[in-house]
Amino acid sequence: MSLCNCETCGQVYISKFEKHCKSCSQLHLKELHKVKDFVLAHPRASLIEVYHQTGVSLKTIKELMRA
Repeated sequence: MSLCNCETCGQVYISKFEKHCKSCSQLHLKELHKVKDFVLAHPRASLIEVYHQTGVSLKTIKELMRA
């Protein structure tokens, strides 16, 4: 375990392997579900379409697509 700063908000938290604090992790999970649901419903949607329809940042969408 180590003391880290959240990549999203900068808050200090104790981490084993996470990149985000608990509140930002929950937000990230909600965004993940938004993107996943939209892409499942619209499999041929472009990155920009996903961005406009979900309101999730392009950086986050790109991270989710790589994972």
